[in-house]
Amino acid sequence: MMKNKSNKLGFTKLFVVLLTMSIFLSCQDEFVQEPVDTTGVTDELIFSSRENAQTFVNGILANYKGQYRTVDVGGLYAMYFARAVKGNDIIQDFNWYTFDYGHENREPNFRRTNFTWDFNYENINFANTLIFGVNNSDGLSDDEKREFVAKGKFFRGFHLFELALDFAPNYNNDRSLERIPIYTSPTSLETVGGNPPAPMSEVYGQIIQDLEDAVADLPDTRLGKSFINRAVAEAVLARVYAVTQDNWQRVSDLARSAYGGSANQAVQSTNWGTGFGDMQDQEWLWAMFQNGSDETNFFWGHAAPMFDHLTLSYNASYIDPEFAAEFTSTDVRNTFIDIYGVSATTPWREFVSTKYAFTFASDIPIIRKSEMVLFDAEAQYQLGNVQEARNLLFALQSARDPNATITTNSGQALLNEILLERKKEFYGEFGPQWFDAKRYNLPINRNDIHRISIDIPANSNLFFLKIPEDELDLNDNYAGFNNI
Repeated sequence: MMKNKSNKLGFTKLFVVLLTMSIFLSCQDEFVQEPVDTTGVTDELIFSSRENAQTFVNGILANYKGQYRTVDVGGLYAMYFARAVKGNDIIQDFNWYTFDYGHENREPNFRRTNFTWDFNYENINFANTLIFGVNNSDGLSDDEKREFVAKGKFFRGFHLFELALDFAPNYNNDRSLERIPIYTSPTSLETVGGNPPAPMSEVYGQIIQDLEDAVADLPDTRLGKSFINRAVAEAVLARVYAVTQDNWQRVSDLARSAYGGSANQAVQSTNWGTGFGDMQDQEWLWAMFQNGSDETNFFWGHAAPMFDHLTLSYNASYIDPEFAAEFTSTDVRNTFIDIYGVSATTPWREFVSTKYAFTFASDIPIIRKSEMVLFDAEAQYQLGNVQEARNLLFALQSARDPNATITTNSGQALLNEILLERKKEFYGEFGPQWFDAKRYNLPINRNDIHRISIDIPANSNLFFLKIPEDELDLNDNYAGFNNI
């Protein structure tokens, strides 16, 4: 149910908060000012102009760096880092995210479960408010309406997809499974009841339709990399089709369009070895901007403050030695050092990573072009184009390691190498191993070095969260629901 806690801002009330969050842009900066009181704003004014409609969109994006309760339940980055520590590459100290690392943080009254549900449904409601308001506006042109409706559909599809990933098992195991509701119209504090959980086939049908519409109608241009455009929608839709696995040609087409067509150019990056916090790098496709002052997450957007042991921060993430051994000494992604000298007494603390240098101005990646290149490689493999898959994989490998050689693998070994490359490229970012294990029905096995040495079998219930207790209590459509 889109309950009160998830609907704390209604149609007009959201704009009261966001109307004066004006955008100031330069070649380097993208930020939003603090809101001021605009009591008395009417619904008609909210979407009366392009500027006002864009301010509403800016508020949704600002919510991605919001702070809900504690350090580990901030914005979008908190969801992604929670997935990142569920694999076998990162060892999380007894600190924030330790219960995600232990695959324990899934009960219906836990803050991970409640935050993930509330955050995504809140943004879906904002998206529906945007679509409804734009469609009923007298102040926007038809072209402007088409663009802003596309933005609303992007946000709705994106956040429904995030809910499907976190609250349901592998989509292809049972497409008729009913776990999460779909909302396509705004709700408010006065809304009574909630929608019933829909079959996963309908959930993904809504996700795909929304994102296909967004791809069709979003412009290529945008205000900056913390905003969305057609390429961002293509990238998210490529992720979706990589989960459904029923249209690999579409995955390739979307990924290739998102990264620009030239894999060798797309993967070039100057972020490796320089702290991995600059969204101006041409390889970053979509990111959360931070400037160290008025555009900085109060509790420090992760993964940088967790990974960086050379700066005063949380200093809580370590690297599994077996994962570190997968990198050659000439690979720029081999950022692993032993600064504590404790391998004999505390083996799991042997390696830390200098991939991230924490500052309050460290930008946070959401999607990078290299992910799209690897999706293209995976799609070519699935389509039977083995040599093309090898070439795309090598485009990334050779950009990161001057001594890399093109693979001769084929069959399952080639797919395994592509998935390993995803782990090597995106450790600490969005949880590629968790994402891939879930969609391919693979286990996550840890060695005994890990602080919490746990094996997660393929198709384990630990791959998804339980439905929040508040939802079960307030939405009568969940009567008799088996909350496994």
